Amino acid sequence: MAALSTFLILGSAATFAYGTSESMNQSNKARQATERAQVQSANQFAAESKRADIQNVRSVRQQIRQTRLAQSSMTNVGAQTGGMGGSGMAGGLASAGSQLGGNLGYMSDIAKQNTAIGQAALGYASEMSNASIFSSKAQDASNIAALGSTMFSTFGGPKAVAKYLT
Repeated sequence: MAALSTFLILGSAATFAYGTSESMNQSNKARQATERAQVQSANQFAAESKRADIQNVRSVRQQIRQTRLAQSSMTNVGAQTGGMGGSGMAGGLASAGSQLGGNLGYMSDIAKQNTAIGQAALGYASEMSNASIFSSKAQDASNIAALGSTMFSTFGGPKAVAKYLT
């Protein structure tokens, strides 16, 4: 009976040790995957930021082109009607330029906000990945503690400690 009991204790300890080891291996793989996901998230943010920059440049060029067309049209009409030196013509041209400045300022503000939103999303994704990594590490520590507890109990627990202390 003692041999069977020893066999069961050793078998239980071996099974528990294997399960703990495998759990830790899988946790390590999960951490590595989470770290790769962080890198991918940063790459995605960089690509989206680049796309937004390209779209913003295109919009800026379009605004400038429309303003120049409007100013050219005003100049053409002014030349045809004899109003080239008038204040109305100067005011119209200045107004178009002012409107362009306002539009470009707005577009710049939107681009800054889009960047801030993207950075916040990247920060969130990064912190969620960190949380996953720390959770995995905590599970590893828990598994090690459980293994120690099982070993402590298997080898006599408090009675064995009391025996050696007295």
